[in-house]
Amino acid sequence: MSTGVRYLDRSTRLGGQIPCPLCGGSLRGESCIECFAPAEVIESILGRPTFPQIVGILGPSGVGKTVYLGMLLDLLAHGVGPFHGMARGPFSLALQRQVMLSLERQRFPDKTPVEADRWQWVHCEVSTGKRHGFDVVTPDVAGEAVASELESPGTHTTVRTLIERCGGLVVLIDTVGVIAEGQAQEMFAMQLISYLESMHGHRRRKIEIPVALVFTKVDLCEEPINDPLAFARAHASALWRMCDARLRHFKFFCSSVAGSCGRLVDRDGGELLIPLRVEPRGVVEPFAWLSGLIR
Repeated sequence: MSTGVRYLDRSTRLGGQIPCPLCGGSLRGESCIECFAPAEVIESILGRPTFPQIVGILGPSGVGKTVYLGMLLDLLAHGVGPFHGMARGPFSLALQRQVMLSLERQRFPDKTPVEADRWQWVHCEVSTGKRHGFDVVTPDVAGEAVASELESPGTHTTVRTLIERCGGLVVLIDTVGVIAEGQAQEMFAMQLISYLESMHGHRRRKIEIPVALVFTKVDLCEEPINDPLAFARAHASALWRMCDARLRHFKFFCSSVAGSCGRLVDRDGGELLIPLRVEPRGVVEPFAWLSGLIR
């Protein structure tokens, strides 16, 4: 998708003359009326010489997506090996700043609001040292919204648009939930793969879109996970079999942001998990793998 648009002035935005490049909806005021993509994100996408390769990051509520996404942006901004990220506008720095400041204060950021018009968006241009890079274009989606779209397709245009447009997908899975809470985490990931197949699959062929499945919060596990694939086969065997049957390119990863966590008792007597040490692990690796497969 090629455009000659480099900047959309306010009068053009207010006039609704530019269709949203993500969902095709109308840009009115400061956002798309369909997918709620802010005008800054739309301008950023239209400012690229070609339509960017989009990587989506999705997971259920409480999986740690906000922390993962913020830490990813921070690591890419500083550079990790051949990978360097550049924020496409000030709006892309807001989430990174929120997450890093929270971690510095030994706190995790607040829960993502359910309302789509309150989500923070990022657009990060990633260079890989090769001819073709890719872009991370995604809102910090509330897990409840993803679950709602999976249960009733068409209820959340933002989620549907992101999956429809993605050239690669990162699926986050709560490791503690997999071990201690039964099949809820596994079933969520399976629903997401099934949804992806409904949009991009063919009856006799596997889905070509590469999918990285990332077990998060491994720092909270009693024993280290040295082999993510073996862990998936042992603790999420149905998910592993589905991926093997329906995805041409998939790989399991483990990640964590906090090197260790502690627990505090809040005013109401509940427990509050706090990060004692920031020690990211396995955050960039899924994107290093995806970079060789995104077309």
